[in-house]
Amino acid sequence: MGLQFSVERLEPDTFKVAAIEGGVNVSWLYVIDVLLHYSSAKVKVGGVAGVYTPREYRGRGFSAATLRYAVEWMKGQGYPLTALFGIHEYYHKFGYATFMGEHTVTMSLRDSSRVESEDLDWEISDDSGYFKEEIAGIYETTNALWIGARVRDPSTWPGFRKGVSWEHPAKPLVLKSSGRVVAYAAFERWPSPEELLVAEVGAKGHSVELYRSLLKVLYKLALEERKSHIKVHAPPDHPFTRLAKVYGCTVESFYPWSGGGMARVTRLRELLEAIRPELELRSRDLEGCVTIRTGGEEVTLRCRRGDVDIEEGGSSTNIVELDPGEAAQLVLGYSDFVRMQSRSKAQGSLKILSTLFPSGEPYVWQPDRW
Repeated sequence: MGLQFSVERLEPDTFKVAAIEGGVNVSWLYVIDVLLHYSSAKVKVGGVAGVYTPREYRGRGFSAATLRYAVEWMKGQGYPLTALFGIHEYYHKFGYATFMGEHTVTMSLRDSSRVESEDLDWEISDDSGYFKEEIAGIYETTNALWIGARVRDPSTWPGFRKGVSWEHPAKPLVLKSSGRVVAYAAFERWPSPEELLVAEVGAKGHSVELYRSLLKVLYKLALEERKSHIKVHAPPDHPFTRLAKVYGCTVESFYPWSGGGMARVTRLRELLEAIRPELELRSRDLEGCVTIRTGGEEVTLRCRRGDVDIEEGGSSTNIVELDPGEAAQLVLGYSDFVRMQSRSKAQGSLKILSTLFPSGEPYVWQPDRW
């Protein structure tokens, strides 16, 4: 009878995609509705998670078949983009490409002891949802323009369901001023003995003074717990990272060729329509057109100083052909077209792409990964 597939809705935002042989589930994965910030816009993403094949069914191509089926299913369901956090050198076979790096900021106790700041009230809780509405509120105001940051609705966000590891939720630290939460950190619950490990930081208005107060608290906690250093997961252009550089730190970034946060375009036109508000802002001083081909689609962007037309097909002398992973890297700003040009099929003048899709540091905070 051959391999068959099923899709089961487990929750309003979660689906189980399974491969079935002889009435038995031989491989499966989950597709989660994820909403990501894209500067002034938002993008619905099919988040692939929990890819698994029981040991007795491995080596027979069931996982690959399930993932291919899931990608086609997501196309049919209207997801413009799909993303996952995967093992190295596997998911590129299915059109996915790395869209973000992994970044850490490490400070010795000696360096962090130099921090001088206002002493604020602070609390740590074992409850991963401690002050969740206040934390989500700060997060949204400081991450709304960050490409890749997952949207957190303060009214529904459940709190830190994970830290850096997947096994347990993070512990929140909050700093208060006049009784109000103004900064926070998410602690890994069981780090290695020598480090104070932080999965996320945030401060109201990205205030340097508040980040300085937060860093001072991190130093006190590391000293009390006899840690040798503080390690914070944060992108290299984050205000906390810039502050840490003032006192001395090590910033490490890793950009895997295939692995970690990976994405691919599934419906190009719908993706460009979703981010149209941002494209119009970026094209205020731009006139021109470009055609993008990927995954069997051809879409032309026509820019007229803030007005962007998105046409299926269309005609343009400026054409670029990308695979679905490269298209995701371009749109998300992980790799600008100048760096991609040597491995892409292109004709005409494509400078317009660098304005519409400038390079940056797309990033999903550790507790928001799926």
